[in-house]
Amino acid sequence: MKASAWRRGCLAYKLWDQQIPIYDRMNSLPEQVDEAVVLCARQFGKSHLGVIRAVENCLKFDDRCFLIMGPTLKQTREIVTPRLRRIVADAPTGIVRPSKSEGKWHIGTSELVMGGFDINSSGQRGKTVQEVIIEEIVDAKPDDYLDSLRSDIGPALAHSDAGKIIYLTTLPKIPDHPFITDTMAGAEMNDALYIYTIDDNRALTKAQYEACVRRAGGRETDDFKREYLCQIIRDRSVVIIPDFSKERHVKAFTIPPIINWELYIDWGGVRDLTVAQIVGYDFLRGMDLVEAELWFPPNTPTVLIVERLRAAFWDTYAPKAVYADAPGQVMVDLAVSHNFPVRTPAKSDWESALNNLANRFTQNKVEIKPTCKLTIQTCQSGTLTKNRTDFERSASLGHCDALATLMYGVRCLDRSSPYSEGRLPENVFKRPDLSVPPLQKLVDLEGKGFAQKGLRKF
Repeated sequence: MKASAWRRGCLAYKLWDQQIPIYDRMNSLPEQVDEAVVLCARQFGKSHLGVIRAVENCLKFDDRCFLIMGPTLKQTREIVTPRLRRIVADAPTGIVRPSKSEGKWHIGTSELVMGGFDINSSGQRGKTVQEVIIEEIVDAKPDDYLDSLRSDIGPALAHSDAGKIIYLTTLPKIPDHPFITDTMAGAEMNDALYIYTIDDNRALTKAQYEACVRRAGGRETDDFKREYLCQIIRDRSVVIIPDFSKERHVKAFTIPPIINWELYIDWGGVRDLTVAQIVGYDFLRGMDLVEAELWFPPNTPTVLIVERLRAAFWDTYAPKAVYADAPGQVMVDLAVSHNFPVRTPAKSDWESALNNLANRFTQNKVEIKPTCKLTIQTCQSGTLTKNRTDFERSASLGHCDALATLMYGVRCLDRSSPYSEGRLPENVFKRPDLSVPPLQKLVDLEGKGFAQKGLRKF
């Protein structure tokens, strides 16, 4: 039975109950998803699960390399080696062979290699890496993490067969860590972010659960929220929108009966994203509404941007005004060559504009449609530079261009009433007609009229 499972590369019998849903989800990832993030609370056995997946893949693929990475090479070896020895203890003779090189095992015809973000992983160069398991990034330094992903791990997957990077980890302690701002943001936009909190771990007894709470310092501590509830602990000194909340600010709102839509664009040019948003003001609720978005990568031709904006927004929303932060020559070309005149948004005092935007969220005066994924992700993960004078750049969010666009929208949005005297909804107070004396024609309960002079008896 076990020998057959080893030959088939199916080691699910070694999993614990709480690991099986994660195991199934990893095995059912779409082929086009090349990065998936699985956030796991402590006590889930994610390290055990990661090693099992790597061993299974070594058995299923011929002549490939499977990499398990951690914050440092030493940490990775300390985590993986004892678990690997226990897992392969019942393997048939000859299937698993430790290498003379520490941190490398031959399994089937493939290799399982351990690595760390702290080293120049040039040792991985030249191998056909099929999949990478990121064991833990909590203590990985941001610069080491980015350098390893961009310079070593990414290129090593170039010749893989639909290769993937799978993150089995808890959250880093640094709120603006590139894992959060780049990796998680990209995974969520691709519907490849999965979260398993301590409440999903049915293997824990009540006493064990309470012990986890006690050791973390209580349910309301940052440590418990980060380590066991997989919550991003947002540092208010660096995030752009400190009070942003998906629960409060992301809603499938009902469009008011009368609303004036406006189009706002932050033109990216050759370096940044070009982001466009349809924004309107719900006068009766006093709410800024972000209804739709479009965004384009750097170097997108102007003619293509204009064509897509017209096709997506003109018939549906008929924008009352169009604002764009764009270079002067682009503004001229839009008006003359593309018959697409735009206004320049107010840009004075960047800090006050930013504070005004953040305050609208603090007052819960902004609602964003769930389909505006880039805007939502930028509100959640966008950060400021250390000196707080600019937006931080990231691979997934660009130069926080979606927030720059929304900043113009919140500042320039026309919040005057769109309701004329003849277009007021039924639930809106209507001004009385004072040309008719209010007591000239009253009707009593029997339907008989009486004159004003009858009131003099009282």
